[in-house]
Amino acid sequence: MGTLRVRGEIHIPVSQTKFLFVLNRGLKWKSVSQRVEDETHPVSLNRTDELVVPRFYNGDLWALETSTELETKQKQTIIEFEYSGQIHPPRKDSEMPQMGYIKRDFVELACYSAWYPVPLSMETYMSYQISLDGPSDWTWDANGECISTEASVWTWEQNRQVNDITLVGMPLHDAHIDSESFFWGTKSMVGSQKVFDKDIRKLREMLEEWLGPRGTEAPLRFVITPRQQGGAYARAGMVIVGGGYPTETSLRNAVLQAICHEICHDWFCKASPMTYDNWVDEALAEFCSTHIVNDYVGDDFLTSRIEKARDQLEKAGDLPSIRSLVRDKDESYAAFYFRGFLLLNEVADSGEIADFRKVIGEFARMCTQSESITSDMFLDLIQKKLGKKPRSMMENWLDHSGKGIPE
Repeated sequence: MGTLRVRGEIHIPVSQTKFLFVLNRGLKWKSVSQRVEDETHPVSLNRTDELVVPRFYNGDLWALETSTELETKQKQTIIEFEYSGQIHPPRKDSEMPQMGYIKRDFVELACYSAWYPVPLSMETYMSYQISLDGPSDWTWDANGECISTEASVWTWEQNRQVNDITLVGMPLHDAHIDSESFFWGTKSMVGSQKVFDKDIRKLREMLEEWLGPRGTEAPLRFVITPRQQGGAYARAGMVIVGGGYPTETSLRNAVLQAICHEICHDWFCKASPMTYDNWVDEALAEFCSTHIVNDYVGDDFLTSRIEKARDQLEKAGDLPSIRSLVRDKDESYAAFYFRGFLLLNEVADSGEIADFRKVIGEFARMCTQSESITSDMFLDLIQKKLGKKPRSMMENWLDHSGKGIPE
């Protein structure tokens, strides 16, 4: 019926009295309270416009305030909640694709539909446990470890700190389930995708040789969803792909780079999209995926990607500087992906490419061991390993606004 009913609790490891959460506008709160020493206390919950909600959340902002009298009684804040309803799509005037839905043939839920109380800032990382009581003839997956499937109740837990809870599902009779394949989804959609299995296995091995162990122990899998808009996004070993990848031979190298880009987010996924630091994740994923695919297929792929990035950047016209953008801005895609990618290649070409790739590998390992990553952390490592000149060059690129690249 497309209805979602949720009951749960949030453990916040600080004692404070006000929190901001985003929830899809189709979901209605039934109850919210604070638990202190096995006692339940009322809280104040009000919709607010005090801060702008990034468009990709597709939800309303709620201010939750607890009693100041309870603040000193415990070191953490525990919020109990219950809500229900149907996921509402983005408003038509928002120009955002529908990336969260509950339909008869597929369920796809992530922070893009704010199907759980999402902290306003994605700088807030979390671990979680979730149990799903859904249709008994469906199969499910989430960006966590499945620890139980008893009596049609699926349970996952994620002990690693992540910035999202992603849940997908489909009728079991229509599911492609193959432990030897990286792809998961409906039989009609996954069949053509398996042609990439061998390539993915090799690309993953090449990335691990360069960047070190992936930032998650979860198996790598690509979930193919029925939606045709919204592209792909990566969540702790799980890559969600709208519509699947094209399989034409003429597009093979470009598709392998797109696939590899998402795998790279197992390393580069810790910079906040609420700040310009997100350019680090996207530019490095673009740089590493392009160079690995170039190593894999040859055919001067790197040169063609650099030329394409220059063309795309030229078509984008006047752009703000990378430092002045956040992921929610329309211009950020061209700035982070194209200008950021060209920036990294410029630094690589200015010295020894082997030395630069070695530094990228060291930074990748730093990313997997850190809770969050900033642009300054990356620049500091560049300066430490390669000197002040490469850092100065990068600073110039990050501050460049207007067309194309700095002269």
